[in-house]
Amino acid sequence: MADPQTSSPKRPVSPQRSGFDYAGTYRDMTQMHDLTSPPTEQDAQRLLRTKPVDPEPHDVVLYLGCNVLRNSDMVRTVTDIFDLLGLDYIAVGGPTYCCGIMQSRQGDNAVANHMGRQTIDYLQSFRPKQVVMWCPSCMFYYDEVFEADTPFQAQHATEFLVDQLDRVEFKVEVPRRVAMHYHINREQRRRESLAAQTLLRAVPGLEYIEIGSDEEFGTICSPQLGLGPPWQARVDKQLAGAEAAGADTLATIYHGCQRLICVNEEHSPLQIEHYLRLFGRALGIEHEDRYKKYRLWRDPARVMEEMTPCMQAADIEPERALALAQRYFPAVDADG
Repeated sequence: MADPQTSSPKRPVSPQRSGFDYAGTYRDMTQMHDLTSPPTEQDAQRLLRTKPVDPEPHDVVLYLGCNVLRNSDMVRTVTDIFDLLGLDYIAVGGPTYCCGIMQSRQGDNAVANHMGRQTIDYLQSFRPKQVVMWCPSCMFYYDEVFEADTPFQAQHATEFLVDQLDRVEFKVEVPRRVAMHYHINREQRRRESLAAQTLLRAVPGLEYIEIGSDEEFGTICSPQLGLGPPWQARVDKQLAGAEAAGADTLATIYHGCQRLICVNEEHSPLQIEHYLRLFGRALGIEHEDRYKKYRLWRDPARVMEEMTPCMQAADIEPERALALAQRYFPAVDADG
């Protein structure tokens, strides 16, 4: 790949910022994390969200990106798994570690390139032998847009965990019949999908049912990439296919997929769970998917009531917490 320090970006650099509210978007991410993280399960000490200052070296950097903060249970699940594996690692994520893809999508390429270089420097400061990347958008941006020539070996979390399977000691059976929602329109996405399937097949008691995928799902499930009726129709078809094949669960591969698809439990007999939640359950790791629970409640006031201890612990104003509950966990979706 080309060196981002010397090569020109793939698209012309925008001389002005787009006016997009990046600060507000980052604020949503971090506060959603805090509002869905029980005070008794805070992972602030396990997830570094600030600029590294005189960092100690680690063999592995678990790079979570920023968007996963909305799924706080996934942050706790993956770090618990890394703890069980006894890895010398540090987990980093949040706005400070944004890869720059959000700015790139808005046309603010100079800002995006700056953030991309800065995050690579932050990751390299831990002198890792390997960086394990969680977010598919980060991998896509660094590989195909920013064309980063990183000074470290990078691998997606699914593939990394497959390489660790001989060290995994499962504790319980997970008696589920699981089909999977995954993406296949790029070679990297196909590799991640195959790795996630390998992890599910390894879970004792779990029967994996292959139902295929649809290239029209694109690189990831993301509102920024134009979701609408065609996307929902494909999800409905996939759910129906999984049910017809005898599955009782649809596993999602990415955090964004889980957030968007989980609400379909309202009209499907299938449970919709992130693949790592099923894998972690076999290891004795269980963190509640509060995002899904709140989406299915369809009751922002009820969500607000349960989030109150988190709100108080994170010092978030009640008006702000209620606004987030109404936006992310509405009684009725915007499209009715």
